[in-house]
Amino acid sequence: MILFLLPLTIFPFVTAPVVTSAMPHWTVSGEALQSAAASATDANLDAASAEMQGLIHAIAGRWAIQMKFEPSQEMPNGAQGDGEEVWKPLANGLVLSDEEKIQMQQGTVHLLGLIWWDRASKGFRGMECINQDPHACDVKAAEQDVAIKWDGKQLTIEEAQTSADGKKALWHETFSEITPTSFLQVGESWEPGGRHRKVVTVHGSRVSE
Repeated sequence: MILFLLPLTIFPFVTAPVVTSAMPHWTVSGEALQSAAASATDANLDAASAEMQGLIHAIAGRWAIQMKFEPSQEMPNGAQGDGEEVWKPLANGLVLSDEEKIQMQQGTVHLLGLIWWDRASKGFRGMECINQDPHACDVKAAEQDVAIKWDGKQLTIEEAQTSADGKKALWHETFSEITPTSFLQVGESWEPGGRHRKVVTVHGSRVSE
């Protein structure tokens, strides 16, 4: 899919993710957070496979995120920013969506990620839509380039990429340390020859609806 967090190797024009308008800071009680975690998965999930149900129960909900981008050729000093991810089941759990809104120096990024369980291939599939893509949604990548795994504790998303100048790389993204109130998201670019570099680290904190 998905680059739920915008791999910069695909969109080289995104050079400095500076937040132009501060995201709100939420302060909620532990009881409210537990309530939010429960309400996120209270919906009827009778269309969800067992594999989808596990993922939905782990990550569905609204999350405030704090991002740290590592120094790179595009961003020699790195960068930091805030944003939001909203994960929710659709069609009674048939599909899990991730909607993101990120304020960048160049403008606002709107991103929609979709994950579903393919019963025929017995694996997760996914697709990404983003306002910076002239086609909006990358159907070809969903069919050929994306690999998604969920082991009950960690969500891993990989996508083969080709930059504008023809260079190949693999986007590797993990969601780990998932609790009812927080998660850790790390995006890396793996290059031919085994070289890889961390691009971004994201700390997610659940907020009440």
